[in-house]
Amino acid sequence: MKVVSVQPDVNMALCQGCKTCQMVCPVYAIEVKRVDKQVQVDIDFKKCVGCWNCEQRCPDHAIQMVSREPFELRTDISRFHYSEIESLCRKAHFHPKQVVCYCTASRAEELAAAVLGGARSPDAVVRATGIGAGCGIECNQTIMRFLGAAGIQYERPKQSWQWYGQTATAWDVPSKIKEDNPVFRFDEDRQLLDRIVDASVEPESLDRR
Repeated sequence: MKVVSVQPDVNMALCQGCKTCQMVCPVYAIEVKRVDKQVQVDIDFKKCVGCWNCEQRCPDHAIQMVSREPFELRTDISRFHYSEIESLCRKAHFHPKQVVCYCTASRAEELAAAVLGGARSPDAVVRATGIGAGCGIECNQTIMRFLGAAGIQYERPKQSWQWYGQTATAWDVPSKIKEDNPVFRFDEDRQLLDRIVDASVEPESLDRR
């Protein structure tokens, strides 16, 4: 969950139309174009999640974040039977209570609920939960793991610098790599992570139905 309280304001006197803001927006809320040879920046404030990416990466310092009426990005996990949430979390190799986004302190259970609720792309997950609406770096892999666990394949739009490739995890290391590198304890690492993923959920959490 994230409370959005800011939105970008573009100083058109400084904007050069480079499209950096458009390319780094995690929810594709910005479109930069030229109309009659003049730069025009269109922002869909209903999509904007106040992540600051556009402001921080603008090479011309043409964007500042300004206050807006606060609203929440949040998925209510009680909409689903907790066993469904738990099942998807474990399939993605996460414990339901594991923190998956450090910027928002969001847990795997909310991400799972968002996917179960119909979020079928990374930007949809961001808008549903706020996960990915901070640094936009650490949680992209996690989002992709959950989408993959739900059988959802996704390819990013060409007009974007968002990276949605997947890196190998302890569950993906090929046998040949293990054989060629016996000094690394791949299997022991996986066993430890499996114990975390498979740990029971506290009874009070199971009250959510």
